[in-house]
This record gives sequence, C-alpha cells and structure tokens, in this order.
Amino acid sequence: MREMFRVSIGGAHAGLVITVFIVVLFAAIGGTVWALIVGGAVAFWFAVALVAAVGGSRHGWAAVKRAYFLTFGWAGWL
Repeated sequence: MREMFRVSIGGAHAGLVITVFIVVLFAAIGGTVWALIVGGAVAFWFAVALVAAVGGSRHGWAAVKRAYFLTFGWAGWL
C-alpha cells in the first residue's frame, strides 16, 4: 500500500506544470477573476499542507518539500 501512494519529485513537477497550465487556461477563457480563484485555491491547499507538514515535526525545506508533494504529487499517478 505504501508503494502505491509513493510520489516522486518528477510527478510533483508535472503536477505543478499541469496546474499552471490550467490556471493560464482559466485566465485566457474565463478572465483574471477565475484564474485568481483557481490559483488561490491551489495556494490555500499548499498553505494547509505546509501547516500540516510543520505540525508533523518537519521543519524548513523538509516541510516545504512535503507540502509540495502533497499539493502537486498527484500527477505521478497519471
């Protein structure tokens, strides 16, 4: 089970690229307001993940890396 949910840095980078593409797409089609809403939701999720990582006894870059994986690591499963 642990191996199934493992994420890699490459998968997280791919998730970031896909997310940026989607935000740009929302900006092009729906306007700036929709891009800010979607981008704000992603930023909020990253902030929540960072707080959870710090609460889980990770600090500094280890906490940022864990929050990055939690926010964008889903693309590794595509």
